Amino acid sequence: MKFMIEVEIKTSISDPEFIRKELERYGAKYICSLIHEDTYYNLPLNLRDFGETDEALRIRDSIKFNKMNKEEIHSYNSYIAYKGKKLDMETKTRKELELKIDDSEKLREIFSILGFREVLTIKKERELFKLIYKNYTLELLIDYVPLLKKYFLEIEYISKDQKDINDVKSLLFEFLKLLKIQRGDSITKSYLELIIDSLS
Repeated sequence: MKFMIEVEIKTSISDPEFIRKELERYGAKYICSLIHEDTYYNLPLNLRDFGETDEALRIRDSIKFNKMNKEEIHSYNSYIAYKGKKLDMETKTRKELELKIDDSEKLREIFSILGFREVLTIKKERELFKLIYKNYTLELLIDYVPLLKKYFLEIEYISKDQKDINDVKSLLFEFLKLLKIQRGDSITKSYLELIIDSLS
């Protein structure tokens, strides 16, 4: 299976309603709302430490719904994902491999038996938008992270070729500038890293 490269930029935002209106103005379409519960794992002791290698192993439980009717649940899904170390200093661009799984609880039990170490479970409340910008299909997520009590904006593009990364990064920063978000506002730490920092 070939790795995909997730070119991702994340920024903190103070006014999610302004961002929603600006996304609509530029033609972004609301797709759905999501609740993600992400549990991060480290390898068993005496193997490599993901905190040092900048890798991530995650089990995600996902609830998908329409924010206009929160009682109408569209789907429950679970995934396992591996993320490689970040490929540059400005963004959260990484190689990523994700697989849908049938039973996250059984996988958690297997991880526990094998000595994988549970690091932290993070809840995210998300709104997903899609936008075609200069012939690129972009995904944008307005996130609220309760443990941080903050809103964030993520903008993503999935690339099949590492050669495209710099061009895609420039395109994403160009669009963010339309939202009054500057290149220097980019946050390269993951939510896991931000939460660990806030607890220390």
